[in-house]
Amino acid sequence: MSKVLYIDACGGLSGDMLAGALLDLGWPLEDLRGLVARLEIGPVRLDETRVEHQGLAARRLVVEEGHGHPHGQGHVHGHHHGHQPHRRLSDILGLLARLPEAVGAPAARVFTRLAEAEARVHGKSVEEVHFHEVGAVDAIVDVTAFCAGVAWLGVESLVCSALPLGRGFVQCAHGRLPLPAPAVLSLLAGAPVWEWPAAEETVTPTGAALVSTLAKFAPMPAMRLMATGLGGGSRVSAHAPNVVRLLLGEAAGGGALADEVSELTCHLDDMNPEDLPMVFERLMAAGALDVAAAPLIMKKGRPGLALTVLCPPALAEDMAALVLVQTTTLGLRLARLGRRILPREIFSLDSPWGPVRVKRARVGDGWRYHPEAEDVARICRETGLAPQEVRRELTRLAER
Repeated sequence: MSKVLYIDACGGLSGDMLAGALLDLGWPLEDLRGLVARLEIGPVRLDETRVEHQGLAARRLVVEEGHGHPHGQGHVHGHHHGHQPHRRLSDILGLLARLPEAVGAPAARVFTRLAEAEARVHGKSVEEVHFHEVGAVDAIVDVTAFCAGVAWLGVESLVCSALPLGRGFVQCAHGRLPLPAPAVLSLLAGAPVWEWPAAEETVTPTGAALVSTLAKFAPMPAMRLMATGLGGGSRVSAHAPNVVRLLLGEAAGGGALADEVSELTCHLDDMNPEDLPMVFERLMAAGALDVAAAPLIMKKGRPGLALTVLCPPALAEDMAALVLVQTTTLGLRLARLGRRILPREIFSLDSPWGPVRVKRARVGDGWRYHPEAEDVARICRETGLAPQEVRRELTRLAER
């Protein structure tokens, strides 16, 4: 059975809270100490501490540099870290390359997404972005810790709840910024959120980057609950416990995960079919999960098309507005549907023709592999090989 980890951000989300919850699930701190030693980021002391929030006991990861300055301050990410170098993305990716692939690869994706968010917020290119708070030692350790803990647990699917967003202001290297932090809003575009009633920071950029990169946002999936872990921050809130809960379980339904999507449908009888590919492209770029059109005969006997769009429920209204603008329909129908999906991931495979993206899905106790069509087409154009021959060889390499 495939393992599922559900992130219940009931009281907020930060890197040290997530790491603490993984430690609470039994992940050994020694594992993280060994990985941090490989990063060679200077003398760093790692420890776990017990915190209590409104009667709930939780764990939190504490990071101290050689000079004894503690990090991992829950949701307060506004330290200037003047003693630390302002790292660029390439600097951080170089550090993460020293880690095992199962840890370093997802961590690199998280920091790449962070760099893209910072670039959008500050109007710069990714190469120009200097990390301040999120490039500090504690953020590097927190991201490494989460990726390593998830790998140690053998988790195959990460699911995250809607996130609570508090208001107010926070002091950081760029000055006094409104909450939610601009980078957090950029990272969470399309994610389900709800308003936290207190004026305090509830989701940090590191926490937002981790879940928006590595998890999908959905209701709690059907699973057989195996264990729970509780992570806590240093912020004390009078409103609710400053904790995040991790629920580890085995997926129900033969390994399929429960999920919900919104389905948008409309009928088109007066649209030029040549325009459909452009409409499909714009819908997918806006966050659609799938777009399809099928022929049908309309009520007056005219041929037409049935357009179907699947998207996360949080994007349903925006997607409906886009369909109304980009097509000739005068109306459409919206429905919220349950679905079952196999745990899947996309990884990079080294092949004789260079790196190739391969999607793999968990089916029972085995895997189903599918090389990306664009990469197969590229190889066929470059070599003249038949598609089935390329696909067969890539699948064989992936299974190895």
